[in-house]
Amino acid sequence: MWTWTALDSDSKLIISWLIGGRDGEYALAFMDEVKDRLANRVQLMTDGHRACLNAVEEASGADIDYAMLIKQYGEPESNKSPERRYSPSVCSGATKTRIEGNPDPVHV
Repeated sequence: MWTWTALDSDSKLIISWLIGGRDGEYALAFMDEVKDRLANRVQLMTDGHRACLNAVEEASGADIDYAMLIKQYGEPESNKSPERRYSPSVCSGATKTRIEGNPDPVHV
């Protein structure tokens, strides 16, 4: 099970949510729902999940400013102590990629 959420970055309000699988079918259902709830062209940012690529294209076509933000996580080898085993990983980098339209890099 996966929780899909669309969050307005300014107001922090949830635009839509869906609980289901993490496959293309659920991605498309979710993106269709998000598209139906929005009146204007928007800027969308997703993680690197491949199912989002096709779903956004099918739901919005070229009528969207879309970017992906892929974060890399890891921990230096010198810090592999047993106490760190269940601690969250540290974000060691991020890659921003424009997918469609003209997303503002400041908001990615």
